[in-house]
Amino acid sequence: MPTLRRRQWVPSTGTDVVLMGSTSRQSDPAADPVAEFIRVVQGILVTADETLGVEALEPGLEHALVIAQRNPELRARFESRLIALIDSPQEGSVEIVSFLMHVLRWETLREVVEERIRHPRGDVSNIRLYEAMLDAFSDSWRDRDFFTRFSET
Repeated sequence: MPTLRRRQWVPSTGTDVVLMGSTSRQSDPAADPVAEFIRVVQGILVTADETLGVEALEPGLEHALVIAQRNPELRARFESRLIALIDSPQEGSVEIVSFLMHVLRWETLREVVEERIRHPRGDVSNIRLYEAMLDAFSDSWRDRDFFTRFSET
């Protein structure tokens, strides 16, 4: 187990002592990629609710993408979080799903979106949101130029 060493002045002894503490990733909240992904997605949703346009969302979207790409073994857990966004769309949900799926192209998410279009749950006006999400699975995604990452290619 790795340890962190740091020096601290102890006035009563007039010396420095070396303090050792664990740097185990278990104690670090960022060490849990799913928790970090959820935190980043929630931040994107808050930003989307407070701003217009996608520019302010892009740093969070890029961060969420990196987390998903670096942790392929957690794909099913990331997918379940994204499905929850699909099922309860809010400001920013379309951007999150579309941005991530334009790169990742996870078939499970495509199938979920197609299913919601065929058999909408709840508010049928969400079909337009689902259609926008589905379009992101295409190389010719019509909204790709809204995002810096995709407009440069």
